[in-house]
Amino acid sequence: MTSFWRQLASKPILFAVIVVLSLAFLPLAVWLDLRNLSEESLRSQATDLNQVITDIRGYYSRNVIGRVLENDGTAVPSHEYAEIPGGIPIPATLSLELGDVIGNRARNLQYRFVSDFPFAKRDPHNLDAFETRALSKFRASRNAEDLLYELDGSVLDRRIRIAAPVVMGETCVACHNSHPESPKKDWAVGDIRGIQAVMIAQPIAQNLLSFKYLLIYFAIAGVFGAAFSGMQWRQAMRFDRMNRQLETANAEISGLNQKLTSENMRLGAEIDIARRIQMMVLPTLDELGGIQKVEIAAYMEPADEVGGDYYDVLQVGGRIKVGIGDVTGHGLESGVLMLMVQSVTVALQERGVVDPCEFLDTLNRAICHNIERTGTDKHLTLCFLDYEDHKITLSGQHEDVLVLPRVGDMETVDTGDLGFPIGLDKDISTFVATHEIPFTSGDIIVLHTDGVTEAESPTGELFGMDRLRESLRRHRTGDAKEIAQGIIDDLKHHIGTQKVHDDITLVVMRHN
Repeated sequence: MTSFWRQLASKPILFAVIVVLSLAFLPLAVWLDLRNLSEESLRSQATDLNQVITDIRGYYSRNVIGRVLENDGTAVPSHEYAEIPGGIPIPATLSLELGDVIGNRARNLQYRFVSDFPFAKRDPHNLDAFETRALSKFRASRNAEDLLYELDGSVLDRRIRIAAPVVMGETCVACHNSHPESPKKDWAVGDIRGIQAVMIAQPIAQNLLSFKYLLIYFAIAGVFGAAFSGMQWRQAMRFDRMNRQLETANAEISGLNQKLTSENMRLGAEIDIARRIQMMVLPTLDELGGIQKVEIAAYMEPADEVGGDYYDVLQVGGRIKVGIGDVTGHGLESGVLMLMVQSVTVALQERGVVDPCEFLDTLNRAICHNIERTGTDKHLTLCFLDYEDHKITLSGQHEDVLVLPRVGDMETVDTGDLGFPIGLDKDISTFVATHEIPFTSGDIIVLHTDGVTEAESPTGELFGMDRLRESLRRHRTGDAKEIAQGIIDDLKHHIGTQKVHDDITLVVMRHN
């Protein structure tokens, strides 16, 4: 996988082609959404139109034909009304002729009123398969509310057909059973006389042009995206070169270790050197004292000669970056991984990587590569606090962070959703997030590793978060150094004669 990304990074043209091909699928996505929208719209339109026509026919049957029949008026309801003086169309004739009017005026709309029992002088209705199936279904159910849908069409257009039963009412039965040309004389109320079918078509290809401004917008966004991708690839190349340098340094360290082994140096001397190196790379008191606006005090005690805890404080201009982490286990192998993290962190800070999510993701890739090269199974939890302009930006997954404002209640910030363990997966970009915390005059922030909260008393009782919070409240009036020393004193008193099983690291930040 690593070689694949290296090859892709060395061929920006290939990457640009991939981006362009991805953008080319945008019209297809828009078309699929438009097709789904068209189908839902067609179904709604067809249902509404079917109901309107049914209501018109019912209204005509009750309030026109019914009233004429009841009062022996001069108007004569007939399917041949045009040839009879005073003739008016019966509801069926009205529906048939209404279908002709709708079909002639609307290109995308058709209406049919058909039955397998046409009047004697009418041409037989040629029912297609859909209409035949609908008529059979309606007569089997005898439900006036039944509807049958059919959706079809090509890639560039969609068409919906809806069929509804034509139910015989009292007026209809009286007319049809007495009419001389009626093909059936034993109609009953509720019988299915025939069906009415509505067809609505909608050309999707024409509607696609309605999204022209959206497509133009995405095209412009794609151009800027390609340009941004080019910039990112340039940066990726820089990080690749940096990673190669780290590989070279790692190879040199590995060679040095082999040389030390071949010279049969005592293990104790190796551990002593590693511990001295580990302590040498930690921030000095002069460095911590030279930071303006923020007091920082720290304490680290490894469980063995070489610990697996990490912390560092870096300052560039007005920005301060504080990191804290915990490598799985402790001992020489964990200490080496801690040194790797420290060196990569310094390199990224010096190169001006400001974005916290990008910082963690890049660091993780470098550490994963080194872990793969060294064959270790270690990883670590790691989070960073970036301070600038009275604001802390927290990123990465580690222990809870305690925030004690000058005024107000203490807050415990859970970092579980802000990242992913470093060194387990090469790509953690989707897991990294940030959380902002106001940090102004008098506010206090405490960072720690699990060696603090999981420290045991002689009876096996853990120090825990509650004791840590209480200790912070008790010592809050002091400066950062006094607060850190007070918490450590409380922790040591709790541990007593019990053996320390894990590395202990505590960092206290207090805004002046």
